[in-house]
Parts: sequence; C-alpha cells; structure tokens
Amino acid sequence: MVLTAARLHRYLSWALGIWLVLLSVSGAVLLYKNPLLRWHYPQLQHIQPVADISHWGPLLNQLQQDAQFRYVKFPAADALWLEAVTFDNQRHYYNEQHQLLLIRNVHSDWLDWLYDFHLHLLAGEGGHTANGIIGLFSLLLLLSGLWQWWPRRFNRRLFSLPKPDSSLRSLRQYHSLLALLLLPLLLLTSATGAMMVFSKQTQTVLHTLMPPSAPPAQPVRHIAAVPLNATNWTAALHSAQQHWPAQALRLVSLRQKDDDPISFRAKATNEWHPNGRGVVQLNPLDNTVLFALPATELALADRLRHSFYPLHIAAVGGTLYQLALLCTGVLSLALLLLGLIFSWRRLKARSARCGAY
Repeated sequence: MVLTAARLHRYLSWALGIWLVLLSVSGAVLLYKNPLLRWHYPQLQHIQPVADISHWGPLLNQLQQDAQFRYVKFPAADALWLEAVTFDNQRHYYNEQHQLLLIRNVHSDWLDWLYDFHLHLLAGEGGHTANGIIGLFSLLLLLSGLWQWWPRRFNRRLFSLPKPDSSLRSLRQYHSLLALLLLPLLLLTSATGAMMVFSKQTQTVLHTLMPPSAPPAQPVRHIAAVPLNATNWTAALHSAQQHWPAQALRLVSLRQKDDDPISFRAKATNEWHPNGRGVVQLNPLDNTVLFALPATELALADRLRHSFYPLHIAAVGGTLYQLALLCTGVLSLALLLLGLIFSWRRLKARSARCGAY
C-alpha cells in the first residue's frame, strides 16, 4: 500500500488529532492566565503599581534568608504582584506593601493543572519531550493536509461554502476551508512549541545556519565569597536600574552560595520577550556591575530563537493577534470533528460499496 499524502494525513489525524486539539484549547485558555488568576483569587485584584524597583529590596532581603526560594519575578502591567518561586515550584504572591497574599502549591488549582498539561502532559520531563514530538508530527499532519488539498488550478469554487448538510462533499469543503483559515497559526504554534521543547537542538541548527561573528560573552559563574546575609538587595536593585535606566528588571535569581553573583534578567522597551533576555550581574560586596549583556547585542540566531516564546504566548502582536490565537485554539476542535466525521462516513460509504459487490 502506497503511503499517499491523504493516507498520511488521515493516520496522523487519528493518532494525534485529539492531542493537538487538547494542546490548542489549553493554550488558548492560558493566553489569559493572569486575568484568570485575578478572577480565581480576588486577593490579587486590588494591588497598586510600584514605580521604584528598589521598593522591593526589604522583601528580597527577607526572601534571601529562606533557602527554599529560587527566583523572584517582578510585577508587570497585567500582573502587579511580586511572585517568589521556590525550588519545588511553590509560588508566593506579594502586594506592594510586602504582604503575602497567596501561596499556590503545585496542582493546587485548575489553572496549574492546565499549565502542567500544556507543558508536560502531566508527565514531567518525559511528557515535555513527548509534547515536542507531538508538535513535530503535527507539522507533518498540517502540511500533508495542505498537500492533499492543493489544486492544480485555483478558482473561486475552491473557496465557496456549500449548503450545510452531512454529505461528504459538504463535510470535506467545510473542513478544508476551516483548515486553510487556521493553518498559519496552527503551523506557527506547533513549530514554536516544538522548537522550545528541543531548544538546544534548535540553537545548534540556527547557529549553523547563522554563525555568530564572535563567541558569545559568558556570564560570571563564581566570585570571591560574600556571605548571603551581606546582600543588600535595595542597593542592588538601585544599582542595576541605574546601569540600565531604560530597561525593566523582570527576574532575579536569589543567591544560593557565598560565591554566587547577583543575576538579573532585564527587558528592553522594544523587546518581545515578556521576561527579557538581557542579563546584568552585580558583585554583592559593593553592587558594582560584573557583566551586562542587553538582548540587542545577542547573536541573530539567539534573537530569533528568543522570539519563539513571545510568539507562542501572544506576548507580541497586540489584542488582535491574541484573539486570533484564541479563535485558532477553540476552532481546532471543530476542525478535528469535521475531519473525523468525514473520514468515518467515507469509510462507511466504501464498505457499503464493497458489500454491494
């Protein structure tokens, strides 16, 4: 039996269709994770913005004394809380008065279950890898469908909607036109999702295709020992913001050992990545800058690779792009149902014809 594009598309849709739809629908919901968090937890709704980043210094001094905390995410326009994350992914939310508002344990609410499913299929690192494989085969599913549909000649009838009924022609046409409408964003989300899962392999390929002009600068790994309790986070925040006044500090890794520097992630004004890819490191002894690399100075291959995440989560493109991704995720369910009904009815029709002989 020859494996045609039609057969490949049909077999892949049977094997992967439900997973692709579940990932698409869950991703569509997670586009609105922060508004949903505010809705689910009313205590997150009335937080006031903070203008001076060094305002969070006393709270960071407090968190630094607790070895369970791994990093801190600073407030953003759609998430005005400070989020402190532990090594076991417990999340602590604070308001502008440094009051603890909420502790979210892993799988403590439906949003975290949905997030874990979308990233790991609820199966840890193995599920994360499987997710990337599903993304790669989804590209094959989508492209084989396009190859199957592609006509020798284009005319207006190809894009006309027949009268809605349960005939094979009507089901096929509605499936084809809906697929063409959703195809660009389904390809984009499948490709970016797979490339984020296989980040190291993607980086190797991109660096091969677009070699950097010079070896990338490497951040500082170790410094002369400075006791953890000597870290002055208020001064460190002030120093980092002074060094990059036009950038927003987005993340900071809390020091775990005496020879750890202070490491911030920063976001430039025109940068897509919501957490920024710029890095600035300070010496906790005197808060002098040890290393600073803005995202604009990264190699072209790395800037391209870092664009996958904001494209995937609609952190760029505005409200229209976010709504387009939402519609694509929700309508993928209709696309699957139309395709499965068409395949089932065609198989029944063929069986009936064979039985007649």
